[in-house]
Amino acid sequence: MKGLIKVPATSANLGAGFDVFGIALELFNLIEFNTDTKDWYFESKGEYADQIEDYSLFQKVFVEFQRFTRKKVPKLKIIQECNIPISKGLGSSAAIIAAATVISNVLTGEPLTELEMIKFATNIEGHPDNTVPAFTGGLVVSYYDGTILDYEVFKEVDFGEMNFIVPNFRLSTKEMRSVLPKQIKYESAVFNLKNSVQFLSKIAHGKYKDALKYTADRLHQEFRFNASKQLKDFIKSILLKKPNFWFLSGSGPTVCADVTEFGNIPYLEKVISTKVSRVGLQIEF
Repeated sequence: MKGLIKVPATSANLGAGFDVFGIALELFNLIEFNTDTKDWYFESKGEYADQIEDYSLFQKVFVEFQRFTRKKVPKLKIIQECNIPISKGLGSSAAIIAAATVISNVLTGEPLTELEMIKFATNIEGHPDNTVPAFTGGLVVSYYDGTILDYEVFKEVDFGEMNFIVPNFRLSTKEMRSVLPKQIKYESAVFNLKNSVQFLSKIAHGKYKDALKYTADRLHQEFRFNASKQLKDFIKSILLKKPNFWFLSGSGPTVCADVTEFGNIPYLEKVISTKVSRVGLQIEF
């Protein structure tokens, strides 16, 4: 059996919605798989192929799937076209986890439902705000406590063109989580609660661009901002352009902001202008 998976990049948190909000983007990795092989084979092509250091995440998903379902995943030839920047806060890991989960499920007689697949992938990723929109598309509001996974998908959300400003350095999610405090101020919690609720109220009434005014955050971004001098200088240069809104994409280092002039931004690698994708992971045979 052979097939092709198309899986979107994702942006998590959207500022105030830490570990809750996430969107799929119109930027996709393509992953070909084929069971006609005698041994495991992995290959990468595309813009970011030279940044792929290993294929251990694919292998981890296959092993965990076998352990979870007791169904054997056959040896595969996998060729991925890498269009999502690696370790830049745009869901490159979630894209692999989602794709590998679906491949495993298809090749073992589909023992898992869609919800079970998403929960399985979320368990591996550790949080749902990238994983769920990678499967579903749209804007996702999710709840996950390690046992219960629940989410709602807003497919029609349209923020227009969004500029994701990508620097030329990487930050690991694990590293950026380690700098977060164990406790937060009451005022910070209230600040984020007000913004996230207002964000959702605008979404519910179709005022999508107004929603972006309520992405300000006090729970995670400032701690990540101060953890890396490169990130600090990068964000400061963007803020000097006085955007109406800005937020870290996931744990960074990519920043989404409504600026259109990008001169004098240190470490700038590229700007990805894209929209929310209404479609999530797709598979064809």
